[in-house]
Amino acid sequence: MEVTNRAEFLNLAGLVEGGTILTALAGAWLTGVSPWDVMVWRWDAAAIAVLGTLPLLVLFFVAKGPRTVATEMLGEALSRCHWYDWVMLAALAGVGEELLFRGVLQLWLAEWNPAFAFIATNIAFGLMHAVTPSYALLTAGVGMYLSWLAYGIGEPNLWRAILAHGLYDAIAFGLVVREYRRGSDSREGSGGE
Repeated sequence: MEVTNRAEFLNLAGLVEGGTILTALAGAWLTGVSPWDVMVWRWDAAAIAVLGTLPLLVLFFVAKGPRTVATEMLGEALSRCHWYDWVMLAALAGVGEELLFRGVLQLWLAEWNPAFAFIATNIAFGLMHAVTPSYALLTAGVGMYLSWLAYGIGEPNLWRAILAHGLYDAIAFGLVVREYRRGSDSREGSGGE
């Protein structure tokens, strides 16, 4: 990702992720779907979300190819940011993407067919993240997991997916920066760049 400074990156990322929130709100209005009906703040939902982040972090470490892609695309830009920038961006991504995909699109499509809604929503989620075919496929799988967190455990609660998504992204951003900096140090130490 070509950015010249921290402010430029944060503005671009904020525009994209903030745009998902606006798109979700417009989609809710156009379809008459109310994601707010499945957003009930409860401490047990927060605990499930925190625990639900663990499998995503395991996947981050196991999926070397997609992790490398994320590091190459975002490492330099994120390394210019502060930790609280990562948290803000992660929160925007968690709220915006979960509202749009699982809070509006999945609920709307489920009015016709819940199984189709589950599959179509997560294919769309994967396509939104389609920087490579394997990255899109992995992200579609992550989306299915987030749908399960939102709708597959007891009463539906979108907060579980929002919190797990945001917490995972915040941690992953920090790990991407760490990996990017290690790569930069090894390139400098070997006489590269």
